[in-house]
Amino acid sequence: MLKVFIPLSLATLILKQLGLLDLLAPSFAPLMSLMGLPGEAAITLLVGFTNTIYGALATAAAMDLTARQITILGVVLGISHSLFVETGILTTLRMSTARIGLFRLVIGLIAGMLLNLVMPELGGQALHSDVAEPFTWTGAFFQIGVTSMQIICIIFFITFGHNLIALWKAAGRYGRKMGVVLTVLGISKKAFAPWMVGVFVGITYGAALFYQYNEKHRLKHKDVCLVTLFLSLAHAMIEDTLLFVVTGGDFAWIFLSRIGIAILAVRLLAIGDIYRKFMWIGLPKERPGA
Repeated sequence: MLKVFIPLSLATLILKQLGLLDLLAPSFAPLMSLMGLPGEAAITLLVGFTNTIYGALATAAAMDLTARQITILGVVLGISHSLFVETGILTTLRMSTARIGLFRLVIGLIAGMLLNLVMPELGGQALHSDVAEPFTWTGAFFQIGVTSMQIICIIFFITFGHNLIALWKAAGRYGRKMGVVLTVLGISKKAFAPWMVGVFVGITYGAALFYQYNEKHRLKHKDVCLVTLFLSLAHAMIEDTLLFVVTGGDFAWIFLSRIGIAILAVRLLAIGDIYRKFMWIGLPKERPGA
């Protein structure tokens, strides 16, 4: 993680100090303005779309962004980060087609535009002002170090908590009781385990477990489609949200926006067999014998 975060943070600071970001900003200003973001924030989106969320966070941490702008970035990139890698994983495991990547990108951008319309100001103070005004390399390195340590702590405690739950003998029993959440969404309780892993740990782990369930024909095609859709919009919810909170984002807005979008989309497509009319967004095809 640090191999991505630190170099990209420094690269963004160098580009900023050289004035190159100011030259690029006007080209992206029209699209960025629809999301309430400065033109230079386009580099954060591009890095996030094509790379990991850590890379996007590194560029965002090096800019003068408000809490509101960081929050919007957190929602957009929470939905549509690592598109090449995560889409590749889903397609390799036959959990979706490549179009799911484009779907996530479009939904992420629309979510950012809608948030810009409804979200109030969240203080409005520029973040990392010690890095940008006045700028010193000492302050810049210090801020990068502090943010790196915060990220390490977040990941450590999330991993530690996950391992504790895995060792908890009663986890399975309580997990089955929580399966009622899926029935409200129109998904079978049998899909609870891969759904929960994907939502709280990440799409890579969730998809791997999901693949095992699907190979054994334990899930209906409708369950496969709806869980794929949900995880595409809302996965690694705790980790991804906290990573943007580190740089000043609002936890409630990021978390609830992503969860709300995923619930709304899945609940609508779960009515009857409506999901079959939306296979074009990248949902997996029905397998013979499923």
